[in-house]
Amino acid sequence: MFQVRMERRGAVAIVTLDNPEQYNALSPGVLAGLAAALDQAIADPQARAILLTGAGKGFCSGAQFGGNTFSLGEGVGEMMREKVSPLIEKLHNSPKPVVTAVNGPAAGAGVGIALAGDIVFAARSARFILSFVRLGAVLDGGTSLFVQRSIGAARARALALTGEPLTAERAAEWGLVWKCVDDDALHAEALAAAERLAAGPPLAIAMIKKQLDAAWTDELAATLEEEAAAQTRAFVTADLREGAAAFIEKRAPEFTGH
Repeated sequence: MFQVRMERRGAVAIVTLDNPEQYNALSPGVLAGLAAALDQAIADPQARAILLTGAGKGFCSGAQFGGNTFSLGEGVGEMMREKVSPLIEKLHNSPKPVVTAVNGPAAGAGVGIALAGDIVFAARSARFILSFVRLGAVLDGGTSLFVQRSIGAARARALALTGEPLTAERAAEWGLVWKCVDDDALHAEALAAAERLAAGPPLAIAMIKKQLDAAWTDELAATLEEEAAAQTRAFVTADLREGAAAFIEKRAPEFTGH
């Protein structure tokens, strides 16, 4: 049974992890449901942005403990390659912008799920916990990349080696998330951000996402060449002509994704 809900509000697909009794742990139902919901949202021509959040008091507690989780042995790597890694990539590489609303604690691979989005809001009650070391496990879910990119090696190393929780306020201060907001304002603020992105130019947004990823490892010359090539593609779109016209006419643009 899928443990993920999806609804569309205007041009925003709202995806909710729905396993609240286990703080939205990555059960088979959550993993399968999230993959299916993302596929549906990405394929939906009426959805131009995605909002990801969790039901209940937690965002995602990471792996679902119990059962045969600890007896997987060498099989854990294959499970990650088949179930978890493709999900992280699907979230991060979505051509549509993804806003994450972290409504409560995110732990283990749940931190990776949270940070795989483009813009991350955190409720004041949220915590980010690289809990792997507490179990004798190692980082997964993309956390070894996302956390270091966001807050730097020294802070990431300390969080990973100690498993110490990071508060939402400190996460915002350090740059792990975009904003920390009061719990009762989280959904409205995250939805407003998703709606703003949904009203933006879809082609340009998708290209900007790719540019930022490529520039992280490219040399300057390669980055400058990619920027020139991407700008060439942008300047022949109908969205560019609409954006320019709206700027001159002092009105809000109406982008169509063409």
